[in-house]
Amino acid sequence: MIVRRALAVVSLLAVAGFAARAQEPEPQPSLAPVVTAAGRTVLRAATNSNVVPATFRAQLVVDNRFPPKVKPPKDDDDRDPRDRTGKIHCLVCEHGLSPVVAVFVRGNVALDKVQVTDGLSKLIKGTDTLIPKYRSDKLAGFAMFLKLEGGKKAVPVKDPVPGGPENIEVDLEYPHDEMRDAKAAEVKNYAGVVGAENVPFGLHPDKSVSITAFGIGDATPVTVILYNRLRTVQRWELKLDELTDEKVAEVLAATEEMIRGKKLVP
Repeated sequence: MIVRRALAVVSLLAVAGFAARAQEPEPQPSLAPVVTAAGRTVLRAATNSNVVPATFRAQLVVDNRFPPKVKPPKDDDDRDPRDRTGKIHCLVCEHGLSPVVAVFVRGNVALDKVQVTDGLSKLIKGTDTLIPKYRSDKLAGFAMFLKLEGGKKAVPVKDPVPGGPENIEVDLEYPHDEMRDAKAAEVKNYAGVVGAENVPFGLHPDKSVSITAFGIGDATPVTVILYNRLRTVQRWELKLDELTDEKVAEVLAATEEMIRGKKLVP
């Protein structure tokens, strides 16, 4: 009798466990807001086409996000340790899953000719204004200027496979561009024109593995990419004269919609 009762209890527990598992929702894929061709925003799962494709290491020329402990700083000890100005740094890695406005500017754009009233400046400054507004959502942005001449270097393969390559070719992280200092000064001067305290300004080669991965072509001077949770939400490829006040407003509105995660029926 005791054995029979024990078997009955075990059976009931097994049935209850099976029923509970049957009621559990299936695990859902990671979703991110994506703008459709019709201009509506929906939540979509990750695909090969919308995942942020690569890291983006660059020299930070101006980064005013972290004020120094002593002004003006006399040495590195006076600077905030998070300040990577003058160093190679990956802002894609730093921002991780946060919503980001990434602006890429081709090297043929003469920054000394760009005024504070131009569309490019208004876009960067507008992004700068949104960042404190959405601080709790960890909104971030950066502007990359693709002005350096790139280069390659051979890196030895540790413990190469027999018959395989002993070296692999990778991009130079610090290309030996003789005009580097002049180009950095151009970016620094332009950053002073814009006056964006929350948007870092970086310098990167005009050709690299990252440039290719992000699909930043030669045809248009400015590429703007919005992404969130490392999923591309929307992108624009624009000429300078296409950065009208209306277009800048469109990008900034899309940024806010990306953060709010507004879901519309397609």
